[in-house]
Amino acid sequence: MIFKNAIRLCIVFMFIISCHHLYSQDPFYTQFFMNESRFNPSLVGYRGALSFIAKYKTQWNTTGVSGFQSGLFSMEESLPCSIFDYGISMNADQEGDGLLKTIEAALRVAGTVAWDVGFSSHNARFGLGLGWASKRIDYDRLLFSDELDPKYGTVNSQGVDLSTAFIPPNDGRSLWFFSPSIGFSHRILLNRQNSKSPTLNYGIAVHHAFSLGDREFTGNIESILDADTRISPRLNMFATGEFVLMSNGRSFFSTQPVIIWQQQGRLSYFEIGNRFHMNRNLAVGLHYHGNTSKLDRNRNTNWLTIEGQFGGLTGMGRRIDIGMTYAANLTGLRNFLGPILEVSLGIHLAKSPVCKIAGFGDEVPYGNDIKCPTSAFTPGRRKLYEGIWYKTRK
Repeated sequence: MIFKNAIRLCIVFMFIISCHHLYSQDPFYTQFFMNESRFNPSLVGYRGALSFIAKYKTQWNTTGVSGFQSGLFSMEESLPCSIFDYGISMNADQEGDGLLKTIEAALRVAGTVAWDVGFSSHNARFGLGLGWASKRIDYDRLLFSDELDPKYGTVNSQGVDLSTAFIPPNDGRSLWFFSPSIGFSHRILLNRQNSKSPTLNYGIAVHHAFSLGDREFTGNIESILDADTRISPRLNMFATGEFVLMSNGRSFFSTQPVIIWQQQGRLSYFEIGNRFHMNRNLAVGLHYHGNTSKLDRNRNTNWLTIEGQFGGLTGMGRRIDIGMTYAANLTGLRNFLGPILEVSLGIHLAKSPVCKIAGFGDEVPYGNDIKCPTSAFTPGRRKLYEGIWYKTRK
C-alpha cells in the first residue's frame, strides 16, 4: 500500500514539476478527423450536417495503475441559411489513476467568406471558441511525508493512523478558468466543374489566446495550489487535402494527406500522415507523431498511429461513422507505457433546426449545391463543406 501511494505521489509531483518547467499541456485526441473543431474553431460545422460526435481515449496505462482517460461529446450544426456555423462540446480527462481530473465545456462559432477565382472556389472561415475548464486533485488518495513514521509506517507507536497537516486550497480544485481560442482556415476546391477536383484545406489557431482578468470564469489561472499559474497559449497549424486517384461511376478511391504542428510552452508536436478513402464508406490511415522539445531527443516518446473508419447512410439524410485508433510507442518510454486506444462515433443528420426556426426550412441540401444567402460578404456564393453525403446518396 505504501509503495502504491508513493507511486501516486510521484505522479502528482511530476505533474507539478512539469507545470513549472514545461507549463501545462492540454488533453488531446489522436484523430484529427472527427475532431477538427476542437483543434481549430473555424472548422466547426464544416461537414454540412447536424452532427453528434462522441470520443473515448485510453492512453499509456501501466500494470495496476490507469494512465490517461479522456471522453468527449460534441454537437455541431451547419447552417445553409447563414454564413455562420456553431457547436458545443463537453470534455472530461483524468490522469494518474484518476488523481488529476479536468472537465471543460466550450461554445464555438465560425463564419464563412466565399469567393471564386476562375474555376476554383474558396472559403475563408474565421472561428471563435469560448471555453471554460477546471482541474481537481484527489488529495485523499495521496500519502504525505508527515503521514509516515520511520519505524511503524502509516501508523504511530500506538497503532493510530497518522494524518497530514496539509490542507488543500480551494478544496483541491482550480478556479473555473477561461480558455478562449481563435482560428482561421482556408478551403479550396481547385476546379468546381470537375467532380474529381482536388480539395485543399489549411489553417492556424491559437488556444488560450487571451484572458479577461484574474477572477474565476474570466481569467486563465489554472493552478490547483492557489498560485498564479496561467495556462500556456497553444499555437497549431494544419494542412490537408483530398485527391481522387481512381473513379468508376459512383465509386471513387482517394488519398487524404495531413500535416499538423503544435507548440505549447517548451513542447512542440508534429504529425505527418495519410489516409485512404473508398467512397465515404471506408477509410484507413497511418500517422507518425513526434515531439521536438528541447529535452534529450532520445527521451521523447514518439508514436505511430493506425486508424480505421467506416460508415454510411442508414436512411435518407442520416449517416453514422465509427472510427478506431491504435497507437504504439516507438521511442522514449515505449517499454513502460502501454498503447493509445481511441474510438469515435459520429451521427450526422441532413437537417438544420436553427434554419427551420428562422423560417428557411430545415433540410440541408446534399452534395456541393449548398448555397449561402445573398449578402455583401457572400453574394450568391456557396459554402464548401466536407461533403460527407457525396457519392453515397441513396
